[in-house]
Amino acid sequence: MDADDMNFVTDFFSALFGFRKSSILAPGRGWIVPVVGEVAYQEVLRYLYREKGGNGHDLKVVAVVTPEDGNEFDANAVRIDIDGRTVGYFSREMAVEYRAVLGADAGQCGAKIVGGFELEDGNIANFGVKLNLAWPPRMK
Repeated sequence: MDADDMNFVTDFFSALFGFRKSSILAPGRGWIVPVVGEVAYQEVLRYLYREKGGNGHDLKVVAVVTPEDGNEFDANAVRIDIDGRTVGYFSREMAVEYRAVLGADAGQCGAKIVGGFELEDGNIANFGVKLNLAWPPRMK
């Protein structure tokens, strides 16, 4: 299958299943962009960390950043997914900026799953997600 055939198949399934076009967002200077709400997605993050071979260190993955129309809590919400599973959102302030760049499309960026290590008191630190994105936001 050549590149044109692959693009046709991708476009067909995107239209059929309502997937959005995904572009690459410009990387920044490290993993500094925080994701919020990860505490609600600890089971998902734990699963992804183990599934992708995490072993006590930050785990690099690819995230998809998607404007979420109809979000009941934030009209400008931008959802962060890893392997098709929601792991959090941009803060309200960042969501507005990234929506302006993304429009109705989704974007991809580098991400790290962090945390999950044992604390001194024996508890396990929550997992979190950091994104490698440029500021101000732009496409690559």
